[in-house]
Amino acid sequence: MQFKYLYTRLNVKSVAVSKKFYEDVLALETVFEDKSDDYVELDAGPIRLSLFSRAKMREFIPDENELKYEAHSAQVVLTFKVSDLQKSISYLKSKNVELLASPTTYSDRGFASCSFRDPDGNIIEIEEMSDIAI
Repeated sequence: MQFKYLYTRLNVKSVAVSKKFYEDVLALETVFEDKSDDYVELDAGPIRLSLFSRAKMREFIPDENELKYEAHSAQVVLTFKVSDLQKSISYLKSKNVELLASPTTYSDRGFASCSFRDPDGNIIEIEEMSDIAI
């Protein structure tokens, strides 16, 4: 049996607010939208990032299965590659995005990175890769 990764879906408080963030801040393009179902798919390179209403999730998951949405969860981190970390940080700051910490360089692993949160508190990391082969 073979499993192929298809996409990442974030169950969000407000699809409209999250869609605006991912379009305006990360410049992801909406490739599919179903407003009646509160669902959006964004082009994130080789995969799609989809946004879905938390309230609508209850239609698919029975009540006996607990769904928790904790603010500032770190269970999932979305990681994006950038060509210039410092320029990306300046750009994010111009969009009023607050970094969680100063950038960190991992010379032994060949990248530098920093993180911030989306409107729902999901962590997003941006990485600038060096020429070191990992």
